[in-house]
Amino acid sequence: MRRTRWKENEIEDMLRELPKLKDDRTKAEVFARIYDKKRKKHWMPLIAGVASLFLLVVFASSLIIGKKGTTSQEEIGGNGKLSISENKESTEHERHGIKEDKQDNQEFLGNKVEIESKDNVLETEPLKGEKEKTFVHAIYQDDLKNASIITLGVPDVQKNFIVPLSIKLKNNDEANTLNRLVHQMSDIDEEQYGLFDYFPLDIKISQGNDMTTAHIDFQENSRLLDDDTLFLHSMEETLSYNNIEKMTFSTGGKQGAMFAHAGFLKEADIPHQKKRTYLLYQRDESSPRFLVPSNLDYQDFEEALQAGKGKSDIEGISPAIPDDLNWESIRSKGDLVIIKLSDQAAIKNSKESLQALEAILFIAKDFGFEKVKFENAPIEEVGQLNLTENIVVPKAPNQVN
Repeated sequence: MRRTRWKENEIEDMLRELPKLKDDRTKAEVFARIYDKKRKKHWMPLIAGVASLFLLVVFASSLIIGKKGTTSQEEIGGNGKLSISENKESTEHERHGIKEDKQDNQEFLGNKVEIESKDNVLETEPLKGEKEKTFVHAIYQDDLKNASIITLGVPDVQKNFIVPLSIKLKNNDEANTLNRLVHQMSDIDEEQYGLFDYFPLDIKISQGNDMTTAHIDFQENSRLLDDDTLFLHSMEETLSYNNIEKMTFSTGGKQGAMFAHAGFLKEADIPHQKKRTYLLYQRDESSPRFLVPSNLDYQDFEEALQAGKGKSDIEGISPAIPDDLNWESIRSKGDLVIIKLSDQAAIKNSKESLQALEAILFIAKDFGFEKVKFENAPIEEVGQLNLTENIVVPKAPNQVN
């Protein structure tokens, strides 16, 4: 019969007869060995997971690139150039924010200018070798031999002021003013000057009943009718420099336009003498510094001059006339205003003094004066201005070409 149970003393005797085993390792070595095995076991799934994720990303990227890179025959324009796919445009837009092709952006916003004329070919004066970062000159009558000007009233980035930008053209065809105006609206790049990207607009501009009238036709529900304060100020500033005295309005071909703030208007006069002061606008140090008319009118010429020294809390706005450019008296004779400078009037042959004097000239122009005489000037010339003679006020400010 087989024994099924062992007595405890018999088991102990059998164990004593077994050969002795000896482990010379320390406790630290044993635990280190166990930890190393566990770490290897934990890393293996992690490595496998990373490899799988990498393969998944590579596979997905190849699919995306393949989708973006495909261009169908329908995307090839008549000029033989490839159009950019919607996916690529979206990616570039997200990457660069609002930096897109200007025309595509304007069409997306629904801002498109049209005019009832086929002649859109214009020649502008050559650009200067280097864009002036600190000072932009005015345009004078002597600068317009066989040339003409187009001036656009462009809002600043915060839409607080309308900044007039003037483009000098190589021809002098006043009969084609509106067509050239619309061309410049489509062509100008406001952002490079630190201004709001405003033009072109979703309107049609055509000749009115005479050469001094511009007719503007709005689309139904145009956003310009809601933002009419900015639009009307911009067009007033624009057209006043382009020999236009009146605007007439229609909506979808029907007479009149219903503005959100101005109400229903069939026409509006273009004021040429607003009795304003002039200040300086500069968005940042990399942008040009422009003369900009104020939004307020003043009682008299000297009050407007003094306001040109005033400081403003509005971002980008600074005085156009320095505190140390002082005068003793101001008097007028017809279309001439005479400014007698004080003995301590600080005037140098510098860009800053030239811009201050041009601000005074434009203030005089806004008050209806055609010439300015500076008496007791400390020097004879500042830039192209001869302070010993009567100075004819400029034709337009801020030449950008």
